[in-house]
Amino acid sequence: MKKKVIQKGAKILITPCKVVKDFKSAQQIVKDLEDTINFLKTKISFHRGIGLAAPQIGKSVCISVAENAKEERYILINPQIIKASKLKAPIREGCISFLKYRAMVPRYKSVTVKALDKNGKEYIIKAKGDFAMLLQHEIDHLQGVLMFEHLPHKEKDLFFVGSVL
Repeated sequence: MKKKVIQKGAKILITPCKVVKDFKSAQQIVKDLEDTINFLKTKISFHRGIGLAAPQIGKSVCISVAENAKEERYILINPQIIKASKLKAPIREGCISFLKYRAMVPRYKSVTVKALDKNGKEYIIKAKGDFAMLLQHEIDHLQGVLMFEHLPHKEKDLFFVGSVL
């Protein structure tokens, strides 16, 4: 079921999530994340990919859904970055929980992520560029970290882009 996206200022967005152990109960959260992403894609064009984490729909568990620019979708349960490039680069980044703002966030150019799928089977994703940034952003959400925490002046480094709907 499509859920309302929690907006910046809500405590759940800055609270680290619980590790998923019960994959049966995780199924509904995965479905809600996917339904919400599908709805958002009817309203906004996401040229570089889209992701949504469980805390953004009010659930404090380590589940996220990430979709790259080719619309390949990944269910990320208990994800961890297991390898990252040495180099970071600033990338223009946004967040569904505060859509009217962007920032130039320093992110690793490439990452390798270990995660579990919705059935609890482990898999590895190797990503670079925009998708690497997206994966880092989603994993941050599960740790209670918002994108501006990576910036020298935090929220002051966000820039207003106006209405996107």
